[in-house]
Order: sequence, then C-alpha cells, then structure tokens
Amino acid sequence: MGGRAIVLRACVSRVQHAVGHGGFHTGHIQVFEPPRTGAELEGYTEIKSFRYVYDCGSEHGNAFKSALNAHRLSCEGRTDILFVSHLHSDHINGIEHLQAIAPAETVVVPYLDVIERLIFILADTESGAVSTSAREYFGNPAGWWLDRGARYVIFLEADDGDAPRPGGPMEPDGPIDDGGGDDRRDPMALPEKKKPGTRLAHHLRKPRGPVPEGLTAASEARSEAADGAVLAGAGSFMRLEWRYHETAQWQIGDWILLPYVHPVDKAVRSRFQRAVTKALRIRGGNEEKLAAKLIEFLCSPEKTKVLLDLYGEHFGHGHNALSMSLYSGPYCQSTRPADDDHRWHRYGWPYEDFPHWDIGFIEPVGWLGTGDSALKQKLRRDPWMNFYQPYASNVGILTLPHHGSAHNFHEEILAFDGLQMALATTVDRQNRVARMRDTLAVVQARGIHGHVVDDRRMSTYRFWCGRTMGR
Repeated sequence: MGGRAIVLRACVSRVQHAVGHGGFHTGHIQVFEPPRTGAELEGYTEIKSFRYVYDCGSEHGNAFKSALNAHRLSCEGRTDILFVSHLHSDHINGIEHLQAIAPAETVVVPYLDVIERLIFILADTESGAVSTSAREYFGNPAGWWLDRGARYVIFLEADDGDAPRPGGPMEPDGPIDDGGGDDRRDPMALPEKKKPGTRLAHHLRKPRGPVPEGLTAASEARSEAADGAVLAGAGSFMRLEWRYHETAQWQIGDWILLPYVHPVDKAVRSRFQRAVTKALRIRGGNEEKLAAKLIEFLCSPEKTKVLLDLYGEHFGHGHNALSMSLYSGPYCQSTRPADDDHRWHRYGWPYEDFPHWDIGFIEPVGWLGTGDSALKQKLRRDPWMNFYQPYASNVGILTLPHHGSAHNFHEEILAFDGLQMALATTVDRQNRVARMRDTLAVVQARGIHGHVVDDRRMSTYRFWCGRTMGR
C-alpha cells in the first residue's frame, strides 16, 4: 500500500436570500479530500457536505418561492438542520413548503413554555397573521414538527445569564479526547483504501429546568442526531469535526453553529401570567392542562379579546418575545499568523459565482444572525453580548435584529472587532420597518457597511470562505 499526505479543505458558503420582508438564510459546509495520487493540490473531491437553513418565511410569496426553489436545486432536496429564530409568520410561513421539497431532519427552535407560546400566538393574532397551523403548534410543539417530517427536534432553553460558551483562544484542529480511535496524528502513510471522514457533531447541554411531558433531556454523551424531541440547555452547539480515516481520532474542525436564546423578562412575564389566570379563572394544573384550557379560550372571540387586552397592557403592541440568534463561524480564536493557510480566508464578495481555490485576502468570516431579538433592552442585550464575546474578532457580518427596527437595535451590538457588514432583511421602503433608516445611519457612522436584502435579485447577499485542515 502506498502512502500519502492528507490535507483536507473546508469551504463554507452562506446566502441571505432576497425574499422581501422575512427571513431565509441558507448555509453549505463542504469538506474536500485531495486526489489519491500525485502531489498537486488540484482535483479535490467532496467527501461530505452539510446544509442548513436559518428561518424560512416571507411576506412576499413569489420571491420566497424562487429562493426556496434555488435552495432545493442546490441541496438536491436535502436540508440537514433547520434553525428557527422564533415563531412570527414572516420567519416560519415557508416551513411546510421547505419540508415538502427539501425536508430538514433536525430542527433547532427556542423552547417556549405555555405562557411564551401564548405571547407569540397573541402577537400573530394582533397582526392578523394567526393560522390554524399556529394553533396546532400551541397545543403540541413537538408533535407539530414530527408530523412535518422532522426526525429530531431540539428545543433550546433561554439563557439565564450564565450559559456556558464553547470555544476560546486555542489552536484549531486539535484532537478530541473521546476515548476512540487509534490516536494516530501523523497524516503520512495513510492506507489507500481508508478514507477520511467528517461530521457535524451535536454538543448538547443538559437542560436547566424541568423537562415537560413529550420531551426528553438532551444527552451530553450523544454526538449524532437521534429520533424524537429533546430539551437542551443554553450553550448547546454543532461543530465540524474530521479524521484521517475511520479508526483515527476525531479532530476539531474549527467551525461551529452556535444558537443562543436571550433571557426572558421574568417580572413582566409573571405579571402577565397572573393576570391571565385571574381573568380567565384558571386554577393550577400542569402545563399541558393550562395549554388545553387556553386553546379553548382562543376559540372564543370574546375571551381572545380579553387575552389581547392583557397582552397589550403588559407588553405593548408588536412585542417581540423570545428569539434565537445563530453564529456561524470559526470555533476558536486562532493563534496562527495572519498569512497562514490554516486561517479562514474570505472570498466571493458579495455576488461572485462559486470560486476556485484561489484564496483571497483574509477577513473575519463569522456571520451572526439575530432573528427578532429585542437587543435594545439591556436585560437581553448584555447577556447576548457576553455570550458571543469570545467570537468578537471572528464576526464579519451581522444580520440586524427585527429587520433593522430601531425598537430592537442598540449601537452596542455593533461592537465586534472585525464587523464589516450589517444586513436588514426587509423591503427597502419607507416606514415598513420602524426607523430602519436611523439604524442604518448609526451603522454607517461606525464605518460599517449597511445593506438591505429585499426582494430584488441583486440584493441577495452571498459570502464564501475556506481553509485547509490537517498538517
């Protein structure tokens, strides 16, 4: 058997699709191996790829269908993971279509107890966007996903202010001490028939709170997707990992998908819950019984009106409750020099076709999406900033919260060392998003580019990056 040196290459492409007012972000993580013979670094073969979607909805049906069809064609009808920031219709009304043509087997979504689900359904009722499907979700969130083709549903708890953060200053591509493999680090003399492997491993934390009926507690020992629905703690993530061949030790691949659900406003939420139970004369009972009773009330226009009045009294109009952010980027702060090939390199800015392996200049390549996170509020902004602080030098692109609304934006969220681009995912029209122009003016004043991703073809924002792995 001959020997060969193995230098895997990783490529990550991400697209913020132009779907009008809404959210549809797709990502593609690919890992390539070198040719089996010859010394030239050409002719790399893809050994595996992973596709994910972050939010899937829009108010503009035609633009969304076009973008979804493009995703279906590019992913060959397969989505590995669907991340859902929150349940407002402009972020989820395309999910059933996605599950029909490019279904996601794994879904990651914020965990909402019955009161948080009530807040969401009242927000949609107030805006006239509530649907039968939303009512079904209210009654059985896990069943809703499983009935639509999901195999594994991860409900992620909100942060309580002390969520553990993965990563940190370390050397990428280090071995993982999982007790398996032959611990051979030397990539030379690899048997010809043994091929390298890669995985997007799940690293789920144990939940902090009680596990409701219908869910199980996430296992920290499991790295692969399973079946059913689990409750996972804040700080859970997915990480790219690779190995030289099937008996070798897994290596950290220096790419991470890191979701985060900001804290709830417990004081206001508790007052709202007490007001609801008092007004509707609900006594005790577990969460399932409370949900069933509230569904009964939501079928009555008179009682729905009572609930809407309480919602407006406690939260105001257009309230944005729990929302999940998603960081896609390097797992750690590399200690390598800036000209090292093992650093992540940016290329394709922003509309180029898929490039060759001609590496361009180095840039921060992390992307941080925010959904509708209410980051104007210090209660939520400070823990959010603290959680993502270890990746401050990696974040180059930020999707502005709530489509750039001034009601969700605060200048402090721009304080990432390498931030170069901030995106608003909406239509570029006056007054569609509250004071979006004011938000973009603050962005520009900080020397950061602002870009509105609306439903015009050329407003789609694409970003590619790549690096080598192995030594």
